[in-house]
Amino acid sequence: MIVWPVAAMATPSLNSDMVSVRIVRELALEAQVIVCCSDEGVETRARAVLERNGVRTGALRFVRYPCEIQFPRDFGAEVTVDEQGNRRRVDFRFTMYGQFSEEEEISKRLRAFAAFHAAEIGVSDVVAADLVGEGGDREFNGRGAMMAIRETEVDKRNPDKTVEQVEAEFRRVFGVEKIIWIPRASYDDEYAYSGPIPSENGAFTAFRASSANGHIDEICRFADPRTVIVARIDAEEASRSALHALNKERLDQAYEAVRAASDVSGAPFRILEMPVPEPFYVDLRPGDDAFLLWDEKEYGKPALTDGSPFPEPPVHVLPAMSYCNFLVCNGVVLAHKYFAPGMPSMVREKDEKALEVLREAFPGRRVVQIDPLALNLYGGGIHCHTRNVPARTMKRDSAS
Repeated sequence: MIVWPVAAMATPSLNSDMVSVRIVRELALEAQVIVCCSDEGVETRARAVLERNGVRTGALRFVRYPCEIQFPRDFGAEVTVDEQGNRRRVDFRFTMYGQFSEEEEISKRLRAFAAFHAAEIGVSDVVAADLVGEGGDREFNGRGAMMAIRETEVDKRNPDKTVEQVEAEFRRVFGVEKIIWIPRASYDDEYAYSGPIPSENGAFTAFRASSANGHIDEICRFADPRTVIVARIDAEEASRSALHALNKERLDQAYEAVRAASDVSGAPFRILEMPVPEPFYVDLRPGDDAFLLWDEKEYGKPALTDGSPFPEPPVHVLPAMSYCNFLVCNGVVLAHKYFAPGMPSMVREKDEKALEVLREAFPGRRVVQIDPLALNLYGGGIHCHTRNVPARTMKRDSAS
């Protein structure tokens, strides 16, 4: 499933519709694609832009749900499948990425989306999880091991529980044997309203465009039962970029956590190192759809959580850029790229390195790179923008 953007353009130059078109075009070659639209107008626009770009809409399923957030990875149906092929949905509580209470209207509506999605794909069995959480912070190797961000799952989402209690609940609802804790998420993926971040010159005059407030799919992914892809920053990058320097400490912790871990049989993981994109900043102005997060009237508070004043427009923001937010679906891997004519050659070199890593990790699949920048402005990428579910039978050598 993909949730179609409510607005066609994130900014006057960044087209959200075209990111979704490119994703659907590739996925339609591999699987049944469900396109969820918030209303009739969005569906009409989605059908038109898909047809104009050569995608036969008759092969797609269109459904409607009042959902203005385009990241069903996080709140769509979390479906598991057992050895007999029985599927069930794990029902997590939802607090809008830790930003609101469970009783807020948006929290309740997005949590209900999971049941709507499950009904659309014929999954009726449900197990309730006594945890707050989102799909973007859980990675599985399909062989009894799970990875998650400890700070996110415990401190941010379930502060009323101990690590041991959270682990016990994950084992119960997912049937996993081992949980590998990554200490912290990337610096980029902290709460968007937590305060300013380094801009191009290192001064703290920029802001996060948006964020999932701590998801693992930005930095650390399973490629198969024994292979983990981890984002890395080297010393040279950290020396020339204040943003890279802040991220390096956290990504080094993630690497060490994976390096010290083992699968359920006790074997170490094979680690592939993924580059981190060169930061690219965008100025958001009133009238831009992506500016809505930074509209002071919408925020309704005089200052950010660190006490710094709410920024005046234009707001200089860092999109949620990552090469780890790729999607694996049957015979294809949909990946990110960022180079455009006029950009430094380093951007193209990192795109090429990311492509090499994914081709090594998934030798039997096509790897297709898509520019996700319009999508990144809303706090996620291609993996976040989609929610794939297992078939009734799964190959036991594939990551879930």
